[in-house]
This record gives sequence, structure tokens and C-alpha cells, in this order.
Amino acid sequence: MTRFHQLVGAAGPTALDATYAAYYTSIAQVDESRDGTVRHRLRPEVGDGTIEVTSLRSGFHIVRYDVAFAGGHQVGYTFPDDHFELEHCVDGHMQVSEADAGTGALHAGSVSLSPRCATEGVIAHGDGERYRAVSITGTWTGLESYLGGLGAGALPATGPENIARERYLGRSAALHPVAGPLEEIFLHRRANPGRLLFMESRLVAALAALIDGLAVTGPSADARDRALDDHEVAALRRVPELLWQQRHAPPALADLARASSMSVRRLTTGFRALYGTSVMEYHRRRCLDRAAALLVETDWPVARIGHEVGYASPTNFGYAFRRDRGTSPARFRRAHS
Repeated sequence: MTRFHQLVGAAGPTALDATYAAYYTSIAQVDESRDGTVRHRLRPEVGDGTIEVTSLRSGFHIVRYDVAFAGGHQVGYTFPDDHFELEHCVDGHMQVSEADAGTGALHAGSVSLSPRCATEGVIAHGDGERYRAVSITGTWTGLESYLGGLGAGALPATGPENIARERYLGRSAALHPVAGPLEEIFLHRRANPGRLLFMESRLVAALAALIDGLAVTGPSADARDRALDDHEVAALRRVPELLWQQRHAPPALADLARASSMSVRRLTTGFRALYGTSVMEYHRRRCLDRAAALLVETDWPVARIGHEVGYASPTNFGYAFRRDRGTSPARFRRAHS
């Protein structure tokens, strides 16, 4: 049976913190910690996994989700116009239904930015479906003050409300560069003295990428996205999962186009408009991101991880990983363990 919860955030960071705290208490038990992070472990009847909240001195919270809800999970929310949230889905899928923007989904690789207006809607997780993501939460006024203190100047305008709401549903490729520093936060598990400083540095990097994304001029990725018909968007959003399911023998672009009822040209241009990169580059990135997570979260041999993410040989996997991350899988594991 799908459980339903309600988040109603009043204005001000203290009220929002209290709202989230009450929600976490209703679904999880708190694991004590001395490293600045509060770990909320889901109750067995709710599901499996943790929600980790790290409060930074800048006033922002870093929230890491690694959860799978038993029977599904829905959360209704009502947030004021000052609520700021920047979220990157590392793996999995979460449905978002916003009262004014419609329905969208955060999937592996997508980034969501809350609009500078009040929002109301429902987020939903499927039964037993693992969702891994990292989120920065705070307030827009707090963000402006923080950036001013860094000498970064005024935050670029978020654009027309309809585009801002599209970004909230994870539909903007312009924000794709934000994913990198946020994913580094998700993967960092070391309880070392410099941990909070590392997170603060990645927060700054994510905000720098956000500023660059908001400052984009000319024909935007959002405009190209809107040129796609709804059925084309739906078909393109199925492509990453088709590739993942067949990662040991990936289909050719012609096969993907046929399965999507599109021409190869429409598939490639539409995919780039939607995701900000090519089909195969997106798939390569997803496989290596998953490999990085497995290196940190499991004790599997490197060869097994390479095979799990679709590489035919350990040598090919090692070469691809070093080219992407600048280090070998074994050294990456040691640095993040």
C-alpha cells in the first residue's frame, strides 16, 4: 500500500527545517553521528535505505537519498516562494507532479531547480524502486546573501516562470553541468577532518555551474526541448533505460530509433536537446557513474563491477574509468572509502 505524507513549509528556514524534521521522524529512525551528518534510516515497514542530512555553516543543507520504499511512497508538498532546492538524481527515478507545471520525472543524470515562486504538488516513488540523489536545500534569499559574501555578484534571473517550472521537473539540459559536483558529494563517504570543507567546496562548484547555466543566452536547451512533441519526449526518456537493460550488447542508433518510432536524425537531435549530450555519451556516463557508486558502496572485485556496468573486459573498463575520472578504479575506491 502506497503511503502518503504531507510537507507544508512556512516561510523562513527554521520553519522549513522543522517541517522536514517531522517528516523524517515519521518514516525513519535516527542514527547518531559525530561527523556533522544526521542519518535517518528508514523503518523496516517503510522501506530500506537512508536519508542523510548535513548542515553546512553557509546555512545550506546537503541531503543524500539512497532509498527504496516498500509499497511505494508519495509526498504532497506546499513550499513558499523563498524555498530553494537544487537536486541531482544519481540513479533511479522519481515522479514529480507540480500543480502549475504538470508532470515530469527525475531520472539518472537529471537536475532539478526549484522556481522562485510558491510550488505545490506531489512526488512519488514506485514500489521497491531504488532512488539515489543529492540535494542542496535552503532559501533563495540565503543563496543571494551567500553569493554576495563570496563576491559572486547578483544571481542571474531564472527566466520566465514557465521555463523555471520546466527546470523544476528536470527538463533542462542547461543545468547538466551542476550534476558533476553534486555527484562528488554523493560519492564522498570518508569521515575525515576535511569532510565538511570538501562538501562546502563542492557546493560552491555546483552554484558556479548553476550561475553559468542560468546565464546561458541565445536558443536555450529549454527552447529546443519544447520543439519536441510530447510523444517524442516520452519515447526519448525511455532510451536510457533501453540502453541500460541491454548494456552488455548495446543496440545501434538505428535499432533505438526503430524502437522509438523516430528517424535516427530525430532521435539524435532530440536526445541532445533533452539531455544536453549524445545518446552514447549519456550511456557511457551513466555506466561509469554507476561503477563509481559500486566501487564506494560494495567490496566487489573491480572486474565484477566492470562487467556489471557493461564492459566486456577489465582492461577496457580500467581504461575507460581512468580516462573519465583521472585515476584507476582501485585508487578511486581507496580515496572514497
